Amino acid sequence: MKIKLISCEALAREFYLVAAQSQHVIDIKLLAFGLHNTPDELRTTIQAEVDSAEGKGYDAIVLGYGLCSRGTAGIQARSIPIVIIKMHDCITAFLGSRARYNEEFSAHPGTYYYSPGWIERKEGDIQQGFIDIHEQAYAEHYKEYVEKYGEENAKFLIEQEQQWYTNYTRAAFIDMGFGAIDEYRRFTTELAKERGWEYAELSGDMSLIERLAKGEWESEDILKIEPGQQILESFDEMVLKS
Repeated sequence: MKIKLISCEALAREFYLVAAQSQHVIDIKLLAFGLHNTPDELRTTIQAEVDSAEGKGYDAIVLGYGLCSRGTAGIQARSIPIVIIKMHDCITAFLGSRARYNEEFSAHPGTYYYSPGWIERKEGDIQQGFIDIHEQAYAEHYKEYVEKYGEENAKFLIEQEQQWYTNYTRAAFIDMGFGAIDEYRRFTTELAKERGWEYAELSGDMSLIERLAKGEWESEDILKIEPGQQILESFDEMVLKS
């Protein structure tokens, strides 16, 4: 089977690893992490990559994305089926299943998760789950607000924009078993200390990512979009539907 894999670069290490081990031919296209901050642009970019696969002998297109602030909702399969994990963001993929993600979320709802790719390739923090916020943009916003409203008002507005941080009390490093593990641990530990968060460390699970590369798509956690269908938000625990 010949597969085109279109993924956020946050999963680069994981997908390169499983692609090398797969019996299938997998062509990988990585897209910029920062596209999460503009869901409409993310959708347009992924759709363009999907469309570019037409007529090149691919049997399937695998997306290394979840709903991602609805950035994948509306993507259409042309003549090639699309496969995607039923998840809000890539944290489910790093933990190995929606069940484990739900368990972690229920036990520790205020957790911000850090994977190898999240640490190496991020462009500022984004709020995980339903809403993305680009931290790097705050500096630009601050300058704009100072010019429009004065320094004191600008500080207040920026503080309001950063209120999402107060929803988190715990930083969890997801150890996938490879990469610069000591550096990832140091980064997450220092960040937790700086923000006054608890530090935790979780073992990653490659199960879902491996299934994508192996073509094992008969799973309650994986959705296959047939030609002519599109990815839709399900508005329930399944996250995505066709």
